[in-house]
Amino acid sequence: MQVEQVLAGADAWQFDTWRLAEVSGGLPLSVLGYFLIQRAGLVKTLRLSPRTLVKCLRVIEAGYHDNPYHSATHAADVLQTLHVIIHSAQLQVHYLDPLGLFAAYWAAIVHDYRHPGLTGDFLITTAHPLAIRYNDRSPLENHHSAASFSVLRRRGLELLQPLPAESRATFRKQVIEMVLATDMKQHFALCSQFSTVVVAGQQGPPAAASGGSRMGGPAPQPLDESERLLAMCIALKAADLGHLGEELEVHKRWLAGLEEEFFRQGDQERELGIPISPLFDRAKQGVSKSQVGFYEFVGLPIVHA
Repeated sequence: MQVEQVLAGADAWQFDTWRLAEVSGGLPLSVLGYFLIQRAGLVKTLRLSPRTLVKCLRVIEAGYHDNPYHSATHAADVLQTLHVIIHSAQLQVHYLDPLGLFAAYWAAIVHDYRHPGLTGDFLITTAHPLAIRYNDRSPLENHHSAASFSVLRRRGLELLQPLPAESRATFRKQVIEMVLATDMKQHFALCSQFSTVVVAGQQGPPAAASGGSRMGGPAPQPLDESERLLAMCIALKAADLGHLGEELEVHKRWLAGLEEEFFRQGDQERELGIPISPLFDRAKQGVSKSQVGFYEFVGLPIVHA
């Protein structure tokens, strides 16, 4: 009953995913993921196996490490925010057919899968196996995507098997593009690219990204496939920063987790004798003291894009 009560608020901008984690017995991602996918009619439309979907969600959730910030609860929070962005901007009308909506949800579900709780820069600096494997190019994001698709190849977890080969390829392409776009190294370039494309097409940005709403008005239409994918990448990036718009106490809890995760990396950097990343030193102020700048230079630009 408590789970149902919390899920009843899944369409609202402000949503406490921590509460969902508590009432779901520590399974917020599996519960929310199945709820949204099933409610949207995607299981029936795409002929997905409900049993396999549940198993895949549980495996993905279990694959998230118990990091202070980049956890399964964070993934559930991003999924919920992306869901609200999509439907507030009516992107499900022309930007996303059922397969596209499923891919968007899945991208949010796996976007930090098996995150080690370390930054990409740290992996590169320390020659971590993931950095070596992906040639120092978005090692985290490539890892999240590749590892999550490996799950879908396991026996009994072939969630995409009912889909035609072409649909599986389309799904895979969208998920990869969206997950790779969450690399903060690409943040400003993607925002600039999106703004340029919007201006060139003489079309305003999606309502959810501009702070307004097109509910009741005409749903936006993509200029082409490239712009459609770019818009979905921007939507996921905005959702990935969604805690910035939560109620203050919820935001502060997320911020505390992020700060602790950064401090833990700073501890490792100190032990390794390498420069401690800015805001990662426990002996100095952390990210909780720099949120005004983050809002101004990172959060607001993607909202205004």
